[in-house]
Amino acid sequence: MTETEANPAMQAIETAARLEQYKQAQIETATPERLLVMLYEGAIKFLNLAAQALDDKQWETSHRNILKAEAILLELMSVLDMDIGGELASNLFNLYDYMYRILVKANIEHESAGVREVIGLLENLRTAWDEVAGVVGQMRAEGKLDTEFRERHFAG
Repeated sequence: MTETEANPAMQAIETAARLEQYKQAQIETATPERLLVMLYEGAIKFLNLAAQALDDKQWETSHRNILKAEAILLELMSVLDMDIGGELASNLFNLYDYMYRILVKANIEHESAGVREVIGLLENLRTAWDEVAGVVGQMRAEGKLDTEFRERHFAG
């Protein structure tokens, strides 16, 4: 029996390290549209944790998780290409901004209703972009997608 096998704490550390490597590989190899879905999923995860923490009056935990979701929204806002994305990019920016403001208010007032509202909005976006990612993946597989153009001009 190796030292790692005999030590459950070491096993847990090694498992966590392998999981982190796997996540990093997923991010590095993901298409832009799949990365967008992953960002939505991350924000939803953090907000679910925040909503539960707010319900349990765990202010620090809720604050930390809301800040993580806010950071994702700010990143989503910063990568929008208004010239290429036009009205869609503008509408997404306004929606992200609305969600951000709701989260700031929910964080200050320690209320989960706003957090749950944003979760619902993000779930709708995730579902829509997950469908888009599937269609784009199929088009890519069939050679019907100009990948150079898509990679330069993805408006997500």
